[in-house]
Amino acid sequence: MSIELDNCIQCDKVTGEDCFIARLVLKSIPELDDVLERIVELAQTSTAIIKKSPVHNRLPKLC
Repeated sequence: MSIELDNCIQCDKVTGEDCFIARLVLKSIPELDDVLERIVELAQTSTAIIKKSPVHNRLPKLC
């Protein structure tokens, strides 16, 4: 992506219909709208909002 997003904390290139999945930390829906307006000419977007994270970044058990 050729745009700088200060609130992007992670971006992964993935397989499937999507090319990238970006994680953003935002304070409000209007802030999300502002970000989407900045990238609308660069990419088609699909938005999902995390409601809860039941498993946080845990390390795998070592055998």
